[in-house]
Amino acid sequence: MKSINLLNLLLILLIVVPIYGQDNSDYFPYKKNNYWEYLWLESCCYDTIVSLSIFDTTDSEGRKVAVFNSYFINPIKPPVMLPDSGTYIIDSSLNVFTNAEPIGYQEYALIYKLNGIQGEQWVMYDYSHSGNGPFEIARIKEIIDTTLFGVGTKLMWMNYFLATDSTDTIGLDRGWDALMKGLGLYFRQREGWPGIGLRGAVIDGVLYGDTTTVGVNEPTIHNQPFGFELYQNYPNPFNPKTVIRFHIPFISIVSLKIYDVLGREITILIDNEETHSGTNEVEFDASKLASGIYFYTLFSNNKILSKKMMLIK
Repeated sequence: MKSINLLNLLLILLIVVPIYGQDNSDYFPYKKNNYWEYLWLESCCYDTIVSLSIFDTTDSEGRKVAVFNSYFINPIKPPVMLPDSGTYIIDSSLNVFTNAEPIGYQEYALIYKLNGIQGEQWVMYDYSHSGNGPFEIARIKEIIDTTLFGVGTKLMWMNYFLATDSTDTIGLDRGWDALMKGLGLYFRQREGWPGIGLRGAVIDGVLYGDTTTVGVNEPTIHNQPFGFELYQNYPNPFNPKTVIRFHIPFISIVSLKIYDVLGREITILIDNEETHSGTNEVEFDASKLASGIYFYTLFSNNKILSKKMMLIK
C-alpha cells in the first residue's frame, strides 16, 4: 500500500513541476561565462553577434552585479542593440537595472521586472527629472507558454515606448525585447533597427541551439521566424478556398487585404484588429470571384508585405 502511495506522489510531482525553474531569476541568467549568440536579422547582410557575461559579483546591498561584453564576429567589431560593455544590477525583487539600454540615456534604468505580470508597466526614465515627462516607459505586453530549442518554456514580451503621460499604455514605439525563461534575451528590436534573434546559448555549461564558437551541429533557431513574415498561401493555385498564414513577433494591430491585378481592393480578411504574437492563419473563400491572379497584403507595425496567388476554376 505504501509503495502505491509513493508512486502516486511521484506522478503528481511530475505533473506539477515544470522543466524550467520556479524562480523567475532564470529569465536573466547573468552568471559569468554564460554565452549567447544572436543572428543579426537584416535581410541584406546577415551577421552574428555574441554576448558574454565576463564578470559577476554581489555588492554591499546584496544585489547581483554582472558585466556583459558583446560584439560582431564576422569580422569582430562593436555590436548593434547590445552593449559592447554594459553593467546590469539585479535586486532582491528581481528588478533588473542597466546603464546599457540603447534608448539614448546613460543613467541606470529599470529595464526588466522578472517577477512582473502581464500588463504591468513602469517609468524607465523621466526626461524632466521632476515627474513632468516625457517618459520612457516599459510594459510587459504578454507572457506566453511556448517550446523553443526543444524545451517547454515561457516568453515575456516587453514593449518600450515614449509617452507624455506616465499612465499611457501606448506611445511612440521604441522597440521590443523577449525574455526566454531559462536562457535570457531571445529577441530584441529597436527603433530604426531590424532586430536580433537568439541562435544558441551556453548557460551554466549546457548548450542550447547552435553556437558558431562551440561548433556543435544541432537544430538551430534559424528556421524559427523572428520578425514579420507573410507565407505563401496553401494550396496555390486554389479553388475556391485557400489558407493564408503570417507571423508577427508581438501583439500588433493587423490588417490583411485582398487585391486584384489592377490594385482594386476585393475584400478585407482582417480589419485593423489586435492580433496575438506567433503564427496566425486565415481562410480565404474566393467562391464569388473569377479565375485569375490576386494579391494578399499584410499591414502591421508600419510594415507592408504582399504575395501573389492564383485562383483557377
